[in-house]
Amino acid sequence: MGSRLSLRLRTWSSRYPGLVLVTLAALAVRLFWNLSVHRPVDFAFSDMRAYLARADAMLDHLPARPSDALFPYGTHYFVYAVRLVFGRGGDALGVAYAVVGALAVAYTYATAARFCTRAWALRVVGLLLVLYYPWISLGGYVLSEMPFALCLSSSAFHGLRLADRGRARDAWLLGLFLAAGTAVRPQILLAAPLLLAHVVFRRHAWRNFRWALAARAAAPIAMVLAFSSARLHQHTGTWGLVSANGPLNAVFGRCHNLMLYARPADNDGGYFGPTSFKGLRERETLGKRPLFTLDPALGDELTIEGHMWDAAPNQELAARCVAKTGRLRQLAYAAEHVALLWVYNVAWPDQTITEWHGPMQIAGALHARFLLPPAVVGLLLALQRRQARSLLLALHVYALLVVAVVYFGDTRFRVPYDGLIILFSVETYSEMVAFFRIALSARSSPER
Repeated sequence: MGSRLSLRLRTWSSRYPGLVLVTLAALAVRLFWNLSVHRPVDFAFSDMRAYLARADAMLDHLPARPSDALFPYGTHYFVYAVRLVFGRGGDALGVAYAVVGALAVAYTYATAARFCTRAWALRVVGLLLVLYYPWISLGGYVLSEMPFALCLSSSAFHGLRLADRGRARDAWLLGLFLAAGTAVRPQILLAAPLLLAHVVFRRHAWRNFRWALAARAAAPIAMVLAFSSARLHQHTGTWGLVSANGPLNAVFGRCHNLMLYARPADNDGGYFGPTSFKGLRERETLGKRPLFTLDPALGDELTIEGHMWDAAPNQELAARCVAKTGRLRQLAYAAEHVALLWVYNVAWPDQTITEWHGPMQIAGALHARFLLPPAVVGLLLALQRRQARSLLLALHVYALLVVAVVYFGDTRFRVPYDGLIILFSVETYSEMVAFFRIALSARSSPER
């Protein structure tokens, strides 16, 4: 058994040497970062502290609390599983997050191997993924970004391979990773109807497709949604999909307030504010004149009479803001949300830590200047009928834009999608290089 497994591994490694090299390099970089430079357990504040606390509460068999259902549960379940197996001490979480980050790199590279048309472009993608600072940095915190990046990159890969091959295994894996991503960040669910629409309107891109494959992919998603809904009801007494933060996020998207305070009758209140809105306001106060301004509908600070997870007061407040602003101002808000995915804020938590603010700011600026423009070109060209395979990957980025329009944008929310953005960016650059080479060759050739 062991010898056969070893033989299979050696055979697989010889067939995919680039993938093995990139994965091992990514793992080495992230292990060094998480164990020697930026240990995740050393940054246990705010969201990170909450994830750790919820995981420890599960280990201690504490009763369910409504507040535990405010945000998706996938990340603290992952932390719980790591601590259940390896204990609460040591560097197990750092290693686990390094492995997750390396696997996200591996899946993105494997997707690029099926997508990039030139070998040198694939090598550039691999190098960028191994050294991409936002993925390295956010993998050094106990956050949802890198687990979600893994679910997203694996879903993109298996979706593309399912279209190319039409195999049941890829349908099951696509469904499993979409389901896991739903528990981490439910926004990935938007990819499912977009993929279904792609099957209908770009059917020529799906070889050997059968509707039984769609059923296989849907089964894990349905199971996770059923469990998630039951869990939400257990915690809050109300029914929903995964978490109770949708109406809360809608308040910020419709009102553009800096802070929301909850004042329930039992005094178990709290507060929350998007870091991207705070970053934009800081630019305004410093006189940097951003293209967009926050322009709150009802003021910088708003209060609801209830808990953060209570849908009714949040929905009522969001409706008041829509009535106050009108549709045109809401459209301006939506455009601002998309802009905030790339500019006017530094990805949190590095935004608030002096030591790491600078590197993340530089990484964000380089991304916006050198990766975003060609990626936009590639994403737009993917809408052409003959670019159906490109569209299959672009749909995930389009889903991100839809989520930002409905709620709000933040560079931190975009980072898990950066693997796909890098892929589109490098491929566009490679097409430009090929075009200019042909043009120069034509000009230098002698006239007949």
